[in-house]
Amino acid sequence: MVMTQVRFAQQWLDLPADASRQTRRKTQRLVSRALIQQLLPAPLAYRRLGQPYFPSQPQLGVSVSHTAQFVLVALGPGPLGIDVEQVRPRDFTAIQRAFTSAEWQLLQARPKPVQQRLGWQLWTAKEAVLKLVGCGLTQAPRRVEVLDLKQGVVRYQSQLYRLRPLALPAMYVGWVAQPMRGGRD
Repeated sequence: MVMTQVRFAQQWLDLPADASRQTRRKTQRLVSRALIQQLLPAPLAYRRLGQPYFPSQPQLGVSVSHTAQFVLVALGPGPLGIDVEQVRPRDFTAIQRAFTSAEWQLLQARPKPVQQRLGWQLWTAKEAVLKLVGCGLTQAPRRVEVLDLKQGVVRYQSQLYRLRPLALPAMYVGWVAQPMRGGRD
């Protein structure tokens, strides 16, 4: 299969509010696997840290994200990473170490209502890049430096990555991350 653009599949989950974490995770995994198979019905495997891939088509990138009642998967040409979060109240000072000093200053300079959305945008940008490179949150999010959120430029280990916002409902934020090609994309 020759794929020239990223394709997405998503599903809302109908889980009771009191569903256990184990039930929620199991359901999210089953749904993500089914969504990936909808995009490409081919044998699927998982890397050591749980990233899905197609052994018969290693050139295809596959990424999964889920938050609360929502599961999103992406499949596209080359490496990619996605992350989605519901914008919800969060005391970002508890995870201040996840941000670079420039990101933290940017976040603190915004009014409280804007801080919540921006904090989640920064977080999902970092996690999307960490998924793209295959390590996920085994690496400190602070190592991903969001250089320009509006232009979608991020650096990790001296490599630049391009972010594109995901089309999501208003109370969600998320990105698809891909490598920049030759300094540009």
